[in-house]
Amino acid sequence: MDYTLITLIIFVGACLQGITGFGSGLIAVPLLTLLLPLSVITPTLSIVNFAMATYLAWMLRHAVRIQQWRWLLATGIIGTLVGNWLLNHIRLDWLQMGMAVLVISVAALFWFGVQFKHRSTPTLQSFSGLLAGFSNGALTLGGPPVVLFLTGNGLDRIAFRATLTVFFWALALTNIVSFGVQRRYEADHFPIVICLLIGAIGGAWLGHRISDKLSEQLFRKISLLLVIIAGLIAFVGAWNA
Repeated sequence: MDYTLITLIIFVGACLQGITGFGSGLIAVPLLTLLLPLSVITPTLSIVNFAMATYLAWMLRHAVRIQQWRWLLATGIIGTLVGNWLLNHIRLDWLQMGMAVLVISVAALFWFGVQFKHRSTPTLQSFSGLLAGFSNGALTLGGPPVVLFLTGNGLDRIAFRATLTVFFWALALTNIVSFGVQRRYEADHFPIVICLLIGAIGGAWLGHRISDKLSEQLFRKISLLLVIIAGLIAFVGAWNA
C-alpha cells in the first residue's frame, strides 16, 4: 500500500476544495481507484470530507449563515439519504447522464455571461437541496447542482465558499452515519483514514490561502469550469457503466 501517494492525491484534491469550496472528489476519486477499491474509498472519504469541511467552516465562520440556508441544508440531508437508498435499488446510469447534460448546459450558459438571477426562496432552496443531496447520495454528483444554485444568487467569493462548505459538512456527516449503520467501516481502514486526513487538512489549508488571492471573476471561472468537468466525468462514467 503506497500511503505516501494516497496522501499526495488527497492533498491536491483538498487544495482545490480549499480554493473553491468543492471539487476534491474530481481529483481524488479517479486516482484513488487506482490504489483502493470504491468500497473503501467511499466511506473513508466521507470521514475525510467531514474533517475538511469542519476545518474550512471554522476558517470561514464569519461568513457562515446557517439560518439563511436552513432549507437548503435540511433538504440536502434528506436527498442524500434517499440517494443512498436508491443506489442499491434502481439503475441510475441514464439519470446520471441526464443530470450531467443539464449541469454542463447551465454552467456553459453562466460561463458565457447568461444570467439566471433568482431569489433564495424556501421552495427553491428545498428543490436545490433535494436535487444536490440526491445527486450526492446516488450519483456522486452533488457539487454541480448546489454550485449553480448559489451562482444564481450572486454570492461573493467568501459567502459562496462558506455556504458550500457548510452544505457539504452536513452531507458528509449524513454519509458517515449512514455508512456506520451499514457497518461499512473496518479496523483495516484506520491507516488509510490517517493518511487521507493528513493530506486533506494540509491541502485545505493551502487552498484557503490561495483563494484569498483570486479575483471574483477568476474564482467564478474556476468554479464553473469544475462544474463542467464534473458533468463530463459523470456522463462518461455513466455511458461506460
